[in-house]
Order: sequence, then structure tokens, then C-alpha cells
Amino acid sequence: MIEEGAQGNPLMMTSSSASTETPFKHACPQRRNATAYLNSRSIGLFSSDPGKLLRKNMSLLRQIVLQDTTHFTNVWTRHSKSPIAYESGRIYFENYRCCYSSIPPKPLQLYELPKRAKSEKIEDALLCQCPLDKTLPRPSDHKPCLLALTANNWLYCYSTTTGEQLQKVFLSPRYKFRYLGWDVPQQTLFMKSVQNK
Repeated sequence: MIEEGAQGNPLMMTSSSASTETPFKHACPQRRNATAYLNSRSIGLFSSDPGKLLRKNMSLLRQIVLQDTTHFTNVWTRHSKSPIAYESGRIYFENYRCCYSSIPPKPLQLYELPKRAKSEKIEDALLCQCPLDKTLPRPSDHKPCLLALTANNWLYCYSTTTGEQLQKVFLSPRYKFRYLGWDVPQQTLFMKSVQNK
């Protein structure tokens, strides 16, 4: 028999044949074994609601991180004045100018683009990867690339592994483009312009 508390949560499990009460094992999700939680999640015992799933995942992460036995080791440190971006196993610093692989135990620098004047700095970038079910005209088109939009209206295409410049296109002398994006339903790249003052 399961008794319920004030909020309807199961608190104790009692047996009709025994007079002693034992704590209900699933009453405290914080104390649940992480492996048991992941196994339960993999067989679909939890709600598919994204909000509930995120809460449970964050609870599990908090449980692992805040254990008394958890010990952290400083493996690598890097500071940046500009935002740090992460895409597909790569960490980007200094507005996508420096790229590190996060796959090895200690991040490994893949490339560093040359420094540019403020008028040529990268405003926005987008990582492009080919879908596996499509055949493209050239074999090189199947490799992932980084599209970078600069302050002086150039769109550059860089290799994500070497940083080599593959292509560049001047967009417009009339309009100032600032943002790159990907339209998922239409499967197309788009750029947003800003009004010149």
C-alpha cells in the first residue's frame, strides 16, 4: 500500500503483513542512481514532454555535479573578450577567428585566421554541413564549411578543419548585411541587412 503526502507524492511503502515501514525507493529522485535513471529514460518510462524531460535531465546533472565525491580537474583555460561559440565539436573564439577541437581530452587548436582591421571583422558566422541523403555536384561540397559575414559586406567560406579560405563573395555596395541564418522549412541560407544611417 502506498500512502500519499499533502501534495499527492508517494512517501512511504507499507506492507499489510508487516508492521514496519520502509521508505519508498522512488520518492526522492535526487538520490536515485544515475544509471537507473538513464535506463528508465531509455525505455520510455518518463514523459515525452520537453519541459519535464529537461527538468529531469538538469536534476540528474545537478545530482552528479554536487556529489561530495565529485572532484574537478582544471584541464584547460582560455579567456575571450567576445562571445564563445560551440558547434559540432568545435569551439570558436574571437568572433570565429580561432577554432579548437573539443574532441581530445585537452582542446586542440585547428586553425587561427589572420587578424583583420575592425572594418573587416567577422560579424556573424554559420556552420554548413551537407545532408547525408543528398548528392552535390562536387565532392568538396560534402565537407562542412564555415560561412563568415564580415563588416565590409564580404561573405567568406572557410574549411572547418584547416581554416583555408575556399570562396569569397562581395554582397552589395548598397546594403549593409549583419546577420546570417538558416531557414529550416525552406532549407535555404538567408542574410539580414540593416539600414544605413
